[in-house]
Amino acid sequence: MYKLIASDVDGTLMGEDLVIHPDNRAAIAEAVARGVTFVLCSGRSYKSLRKLHSELELPRENAYIISFNGGAVYSVEQEAVVHEEHPPFYAVIRAVELFKSRSRKGEIEVFVYNDSDNVITEHGSTTAENYSKISQTEMKFTDDVLGDTRKRGRAVKVVFIGWREPLEIFRKELVAELGDTAEVFFSSEYLLEIGSPRASKGVALQWLCGKLGINIAETIAIGDNYNDLTMIEGAGLGVATANGVEPAKAIAKYITQKTAEEGAVAEVIRKFVL
Repeated sequence: MYKLIASDVDGTLMGEDLVIHPDNRAAIAEAVARGVTFVLCSGRSYKSLRKLHSELELPRENAYIISFNGGAVYSVEQEAVVHEEHPPFYAVIRAVELFKSRSRKGEIEVFVYNDSDNVITEHGSTTAENYSKISQTEMKFTDDVLGDTRKRGRAVKVVFIGWREPLEIFRKELVAELGDTAEVFFSSEYLLEIGSPRASKGVALQWLCGKLGINIAETIAIGDNYNDLTMIEGAGLGVATANGVEPAKAIAKYITQKTAEEGAVAEVIRKFVL
């Protein structure tokens, strides 16, 4: 029997319309009623996921959220981060320096998460409004993103948004510059992120299982994108949605027939849990 379900949010639990299918809500509620732990596991901030946790009417007692692609595990009951792994601050500064040293205006934009509440980007951003809507974060605009980041003294992650081709070129530059001091990865076709080399959704899921006393073999992980690969591979049952990227489907033990918009999470719960 599966005791824990870890689900990605964007592209998995909800589609591009940012709506959770009614079948997903019903299936999650039924699984929880049977004693299964349902964990939101996303690149989003825990502030954003906390709201979603509440909207789904999930239990607060002994409940956790995996946020920032595994960079932080948040206790809903304690209202506090109980485990975190963020990129070294010098790697963050170097990444933003590298971004600023190249002429990428109109190609790539940068968003620096100082914590779950503060995300800074540059004035004139053309993607901030849409990204804010999708990620459920509030933006703070600046004329000096590098200087403001230095002043704040910490960052939990950095996101670069743009078209795939310029992002891929920039990814190679970042990898060459940062080496193994930070993880440089795509979380979607148009999102390139900087995180801790010691953090991933898979690592965070393993840590949470240890805390809850659950064998990783008794877990289901559902995802659609590149940042979901580690948890899809590490869970007892790794699932990729029908709308997922090919690398996720290649390692998944099950691929849903339904897309995120059609209720992929409900399909998994009804087939393997209920």
